[in-house]
Amino acid sequence: MRAIFATAAAVVVSLAVLVWTAGALGAASAWFAFLVVWVPMVAVGLLSRVAQLRLPERYHALRPFERDGRVYERVGVRLAKSVLRRGPLAVFNPKLHLPAERTPAELSRLAQRMRDAEASHAVLFVAELAVVGHALARGWWTAAALTLLFDVLMNLYPVMLQRYNRAGLADRFQLATA
Repeated sequence: MRAIFATAAAVVVSLAVLVWTAGALGAASAWFAFLVVWVPMVAVGLLSRVAQLRLPERYHALRPFERDGRVYERVGVRLAKSVLRRGPLAVFNPKLHLPAERTPAELSRLAQRMRDAEASHAVLFVAELAVVGHALARGWWTAAALTLLFDVLMNLYPVMLQRYNRAGLADRFQLATA
């Protein structure tokens, strides 16, 4: 019941903020493009304290091309990792670090937290594509491009980073599944 109430409250507050922002700044503005990605991301982050968004395990299975990490390194995932680990954004996921005790149980919990973070960002990335499509349909080319840019930076890169990190975790600690 608590999760349902929290979800409803998050949706209502997020929609209120976005409706107000669209009216105040214009739905085709750069600020709205940023906030239409940021606000749902914060809401899902807060909701994850009550209930985790999970995807099927087959989604999380690492593909052969992902296992060595080169594909992700070529698209700049290491830069994203350094920004997310050392900058002010590090406060959002403090539990996504190697545990002090590197027991199989602790490493397994870390891998699950990585999958949870990945799932949240993956769902948000896909959902934001609908917002981009709406902006395109309205002829708001700049808003569509900016929303897509923010979506890639704030959702797709974290998905790639979690997949990259899980592959490294599996390799480094010989985990059967990461």
